[in-house]
Amino acid sequence: MAGEHRPRPALSATIAGVLLLAGLALAVLLLPCKLEKRQAYDSAPTCPTAEPAPGCLSQTPVTLVGKERRNSSKGRPHYMLFSRDGWPSQWVRMGGGSHPVYSAAQPGDTVTATYWDGQIVEVAFQGQRETSAQEPDHNFTGFLFLTSLLLVAGGFATVVAFRHREGRTLLKPDIKPLAAMGVGVGTLAGGLLGTAVVTGVLKALLTR
Repeated sequence: MAGEHRPRPALSATIAGVLLLAGLALAVLLLPCKLEKRQAYDSAPTCPTAEPAPGCLSQTPVTLVGKERRNSSKGRPHYMLFSRDGWPSQWVRMGGGSHPVYSAAQPGDTVTATYWDGQIVEVAFQGQRETSAQEPDHNFTGFLFLTSLLLVAGGFATVVAFRHREGRTLLKPDIKPLAAMGVGVGTLAGGLLGTAVVTGVLKALLTR
């Protein structure tokens, strides 16, 4: 129909490209910090006493006070409430796909908690072990998975952009933002991969 306004098809692609660029930029900024934290955790020595201290791992008996599952946008995560002498009770969100300690331990039971950097990163009960969401390896794996998705999306956008550059569609005004976005995403994706190599991420993955 005459006068009917139709949205330009490249607008949504441009918006998606901007968001993708922002996500990759954030990943570039966070990657060194997360890698450093993971390496510090993997090489942390055992504390000389059971009392938690900075820069080392300590194992301390704690009492399970309660446990529950809470509704969230990411499902129903498992939470456990622990207490120990001289310290306030602490809710800990558990990580991973299996929860053997959560299932086996009951309120009043004594659980061995591993502390690092002031946080409970692992709990053990009757030979079963379970990590918390504060455990650096747990967070690092999720971050790398998200980064990998961004890299794949960035590579796809780059291919699309160069296909447009080789054809006549580059002359259309609504294609130029898509082409620029694709080149930018590809460049940033390459920068992220280079950062990963320089900082030792690939080596860390191969030696896990």
